[in-house]
Amino acid sequence: MYRKHHNGQLSIKEFHVPFCGTLDPDNRWVLLAELIPWQELEEAYAPQFSANVGAPAKPVRLAFGSLYIKQRLGLTDEETVLQIQENAYMQFFLGFSGYSSKLPFDPSMMVHFRKRFSDEDLRHINELVVKRGKEMLIDAAASQSHDDDDSSGDDKDNGDQLSIDSLIKPADWPEGKNWGTLSIDASCTPADITYPTDLKLLNEARQTTERVIDDLCKQANGYGAHRPRYDRGKARAHFLNVAKQKRPRRRRLKAAVRRQLSYLQRNLEAIDALIADGWRPRQWCNSPGTPTPA
Repeated sequence: MYRKHHNGQLSIKEFHVPFCGTLDPDNRWVLLAELIPWQELEEAYAPQFSANVGAPAKPVRLAFGSLYIKQRLGLTDEETVLQIQENAYMQFFLGFSGYSSKLPFDPSMMVHFRKRFSDEDLRHINELVVKRGKEMLIDAAASQSHDDDDSSGDDKDNGDQLSIDSLIKPADWPEGKNWGTLSIDASCTPADITYPTDLKLLNEARQTTERVIDDLCKQANGYGAHRPRYDRGKARAHFLNVAKQKRPRRRRLKAAVRRQLSYLQRNLEAIDALIADGWRPRQWCNSPGTPTPA
């Protein structure tokens, strides 16, 4: 069951702080609370739950805000909950009415929060945040331009045009020099970069060394004796049996890595044996005075 909450931005003066005083309006979490479109998020989040059946679900601001804090600071689930418990600004960002020293929720709830936001939802949220940020910059530029017009009096037609760049470019940046472009995207890691210990990387290395050995063995008849004696079809089958699984068990993944490392080691030993037997790379054979293999 989901109960809709009032997502209007709570004033920092209304936020209860036990040690008196008020929150800093320029704090990053206070500014982010104004940037994220909480109302639009709730409209996409609430339909996942029944209106009157089941226990009440956590509000969307708490769910999405906790995931954002975790990713922004690179924390674990347990550390994220502790940081929220200890930080009044984070609790304001999550829509709390005042500071509370109690745990906001059990760390295991982070698993459920991640399941409730699909990749399409995150892309849509990213577009909304970018749109809201542009609108805020344009409004700030318009208000600053209006203030300058009021203070300048007769100097309104001096030809100076205020732009968004003037609000976010460093003040001491040299005039006319390109200062870069800000790219905002939900994905941060290029998908074409393979993790160094990935099983896929070992399989590609095995296939590459096999092609090198085949090329070397074609250069002379006697080199075929150094070819590793293992079934390449089975080696690929062992890789595919694990690679096709969405979430293979750690024990099975380690066994597959060890098997591919064994194949790769045998191929490298074969290449070393070919070099010791007299093989030389093609560019060496073209050099004058260098003997070619028989």
